[in-house]
Amino acid sequence: MNILDDEFNLRLLRLLVSGNGVRVNINSLAKEMQMHRTTIKNRLDRLLEKGILDRPRYPFIHLFQEYPLLILALADIPRTPQAQHFFEEDSHIFAAYTCREGAYNTMLIEFFRDIESYHSWREKLVIEDKLPRRENRATADVFFFSNKLCFKYTPACFVSEIGRLIARDGSVKLKGLGLDRTDFLIMNNLSKGRNVYPNETYLADQLDTNRKKVQRRISVLLDNKIIDAPKCYFPDLLTPPGYNLIITLLEIKAKKIQIKQDIMSNNYIPRALESSIGRYNTLLFSSFPTIDDFFEWSESLADRYPDSIGAMSNFILSSKPRQSINPQKVSIGLIEKKLWEFKTGFRTD
Repeated sequence: MNILDDEFNLRLLRLLVSGNGVRVNINSLAKEMQMHRTTIKNRLDRLLEKGILDRPRYPFIHLFQEYPLLILALADIPRTPQAQHFFEEDSHIFAAYTCREGAYNTMLIEFFRDIESYHSWREKLVIEDKLPRRENRATADVFFFSNKLCFKYTPACFVSEIGRLIARDGSVKLKGLGLDRTDFLIMNNLSKGRNVYPNETYLADQLDTNRKKVQRRISVLLDNKIIDAPKCYFPDLLTPPGYNLIITLLEIKAKKIQIKQDIMSNNYIPRALESSIGRYNTLLFSSFPTIDDFFEWSESLADRYPDSIGAMSNFILSSKPRQSINPQKVSIGLIEKKLWEFKTGFRTD
């Protein structure tokens, strides 16, 4: 039986992915860092309250199998409450960023099962009055990618770079908050899933069952790669607080293996996919401390591989998304859809 065809698994999954019943064990973290519990608790509370780290949750890594279609859409969308509500509520939209690209003012990052479901969704937008009619705005420019061609997905890679900067300079600032080595060690532990655990008693109570059943089902979800071990990520997932997200279409003409290894080891690139968009065969999501740092990296890449790097097209997006990013929204939306299908017996796509 499909693991996600089970109502109990879906209800448990909804709790785990949203972070309900997932906690940081302050005592074990303090013991590992050989510091006082109160010191660690105060530092962690500060990181969470200032929006440097998100609260712990189980990443829903199966999402890319359920929604293998990644869409980047340049759109002309008016600044209206109607549009803002659309961004916040639609379960296919991961993020909506302000951009300035020709007639477009918004870059949407979306996830779908296939082209047919995307087409159906798009046709319903105006019919259901979610957006203004198309004749009053520029037609969207849409790029299609396969999540199954992803060769790098490490949202926590920036933490290692933050550690390097702190080791070099003594501290680093994020959102105006000075971070030191203690902050880095907390972030490094939690981003790797150390000292983060499920509260099985709470979960059992919420699901009206016993702890043993919760333990068994979590193990099944982990073993089948539906979820990964619980972690703390950045609130915007792919970018540290205050950083610009840069989406790059890159043409790699030769030495693809070496260049991909270069990308894999770069702590400013959390996600990379193979693609086929005209002459571009690689899609990168990156974020650097400054735009100048990004251009310095792109120039150094071209210098290191002078006959291998071809064309490059960059979308530099605002560090303040048009919607507050909730990395779990698409995942929770999919889980809720499956629960609805299970209860009603109707498939929605």
